[in-house]
Amino acid sequence: MSLRKSPAALVGLAIVVGLVALSASPVLAQEQDEAIAYHGWFAANQAQDNAKAVEAAEAYLAQFPSGEYAEFLTKWLAPAQLSRLNDAIKAGDVDQMLAVGNAILANDSENLNVLYALAFQIRLKELLASPRSYAHATEAADLSTRTIGLVESGKTLAGVESFDKNATLAWLYQNLAFVESKDGMSDKAVGLYEKSTSLAPQDPQIAGRNLGSLISVRQKAFTEAATAFNALPAEARSAAEPSAEVTAARDRLNAEADGLIDVSAQFVALAEVKNLPAATRDRVYAVLESAYKTRNPDDAEAAGLQAVIDSKK
Repeated sequence: MSLRKSPAALVGLAIVVGLVALSASPVLAQEQDEAIAYHGWFAANQAQDNAKAVEAAEAYLAQFPSGEYAEFLTKWLAPAQLSRLNDAIKAGDVDQMLAVGNAILANDSENLNVLYALAFQIRLKELLASPRSYAHATEAADLSTRTIGLVESGKTLAGVESFDKNATLAWLYQNLAFVESKDGMSDKAVGLYEKSTSLAPQDPQIAGRNLGSLISVRQKAFTEAATAFNALPAEARSAAEPSAEVTAARDRLNAEADGLIDVSAQFVALAEVKNLPAATRDRVYAVLESAYKTRNPDDAEAAGLQAVIDSKK
């Protein structure tokens, strides 16, 4: 903004000069403080220091929400804050992103573009880092949850012609699953991974990651159930009328086998459709085959296994 283009700026500067020498009554003191606050923004804006100008505008509006220049600075602030947010994203500064983004959201709590950007950037820079970082896990969960609420209510990103609702929800639910499972896989995390997969079943980056995590969980539970069942005496396991203990152990083993078969068959089906690396596919296939044979002892050659895989495509 130039002086010639901004009469308000000239007035603001004149007020600063004119009031400095006055002995301030309460009204004059407030006018002087307001003029000084406005001039702080004006000087930073003239110097093209966007970060400082944004801070000065925010400070002015916090102190003088109904001030002479409040309407003007409110209109100026919105695009300036977005520009500052973009700078923080380019710099990869998550703390600065959150500081600027939260300042925007304080006045526009349902700004889907800002919520989406913050949730996605924490995902990209931390939750999908190698190794993963959970430095802002709380913020990631909050932002993802708020974004999910708006998207599920029907809101779409401004400026995006083709908005994929399900794909967006899939990675947002995956964010929540990552955070929920950071200290170990809970039932809630499993549910979130399953929800995410259901929204993007053919996306290797979503479904592939989710299924990989679930296979690990299911395989562990299956191994524990098999160990517990096999620890029972052989004669008890083969008895014509098994005891309640044997029946419970067998039921648990079958249930865990079914769970492992389901997720590993989904993964192998995805791998076949999307031509994922053969080594990865074969490793999961071996897990699937073992569980399948446990559940179907009469099919020693696993002849029916491909039909199970095809049913997941």
